[in-house]
Amino acid sequence: MNYLILLGLSILGAILYRLGGAHGYNTNFRDVGMSIITILVLAFLCGRSIVNWLGMASLVLVLALTYGAQTTYFKRKGTEAKWWNWALVGLANGLALLPWALYSGQWIEWGIRTIGLVVLVMTWSEVISNAVWEECGRGFIIIASLGLFLRR
Repeated sequence: MNYLILLGLSILGAILYRLGGAHGYNTNFRDVGMSIITILVLAFLCGRSIVNWLGMASLVLVLALTYGAQTTYFKRKGTEAKWWNWALVGLANGLALLPWALYSGQWIEWGIRTIGLVVLVMTWSEVISNAVWEECGRGFIIIASLGLFLRR
């Protein structure tokens, strides 16, 4: 059941990521939307009690760091993104969950996800030339990769 919910939230992440980059829409669809989905997945699907102050603090930090990771492609405005820009986008999204790894002790999952995001976001962004699919794919990958933190 958790995997179906994660799939739905990953699709929502894809849509919000795209809307945040689409002409006529505010970037907060991506910046805020992806951040909220991330902490929702961690808070409700990952089987950890967050009722203590440490759990809440980790989610607040993840929210802030994920927001920051969504706001940049690590390039100057008006320049073309290169492969290393996309690798940095993946790395930033992976590092954003460091407070969760500290809280939950899920270091292996965090490491696999961080390395995976670097490779997957970079590869997807370099291979896919259609901006709509490229952005939808990045949003989907970022949220779906949280599945590594789900308790089986």
